[in-house]
Amino acid sequence: MIPRRVLKPYLAEFLGTALLIVIGDGVVAQCLLSDYQYGTWLSINIAWAAAVCLSSFLSDPSPTINPAVTICLALVRPSAGQWKTIPGKLLAQFLGGFVGAVLVYVNYRSAINAWDPEYTIPGGSILSPTGHHSAGIFSTYPAAVFASNWEAVFSEVLGSAVLMFGCLSISDPGNAHRFPSPHLSLFLLLLMIGAALGWQTGYALNPARDFGPRLFSAIVYGSEVFTAANYYFVVPIFGPILGCVIGALTYDGFLFEGEGSRIADALDKAEAHGSLRLD
Repeated sequence: MIPRRVLKPYLAEFLGTALLIVIGDGVVAQCLLSDYQYGTWLSINIAWAAAVCLSSFLSDPSPTINPAVTICLALVRPSAGQWKTIPGKLLAQFLGGFVGAVLVYVNYRSAINAWDPEYTIPGGSILSPTGHHSAGIFSTYPAAVFASNWEAVFSEVLGSAVLMFGCLSISDPGNAHRFPSPHLSLFLLLLMIGAALGWQTGYALNPARDFGPRLFSAIVYGSEVFTAANYYFVVPIFGPILGCVIGALTYDGFLFEGEGSRIADALDKAEAHGSLRLD
């Protein structure tokens, strides 16, 4: 038997991501399916932020529940044996997103059928006579105002960069006295991102948050969830990864003074020896 202590980091990623989707997709479902009688854009922002905050209590260190953050930390803040754990953590995160979407669908199945009996997809080939598109409950789709998906890429990269920059600032040992409650700070960070940068893309910021539920939605809505909006599903997979790396490079390159950052260490060596080299 594998000891529970060994499995705990992976279980925390799985359960944390599943919890994120149950609360996050659940609040979207409640708002949409009730025609916003039982929710608003603010309640969506609050619920997503609270879900991320709550998931951070599941283990110590907290699970990232986000493949973009997991990969970014391995690239910028590497530690011994870190890469060996990444495949298992990524699998746990994507599986958690899938299972969370299943639970949301089971809970709201009758409401979805009543609100959108055609089971339509934003930007899909099947049109809803009422303009309802319930596939957007499970994964993100771009706003109609975009001229191209490249604008959506910029939005996702920007939001993810702010996310990573903020997370590194909150967790910086030099700021420990300023953030007596890092979990509350994380809640406020997600709330700000959703309120300021969220509506155009649904602020995925997280490949597992989008692809796991999208994979499940393909079972219910069909494969067009991947081809809709000019194969938009690629954007919330790679945009957050790029954004998180940019956010980490910015924070570590300009502000971080601690140990363990490849970027900060390389800059310190450059100042000492007059040349820049990433080891």
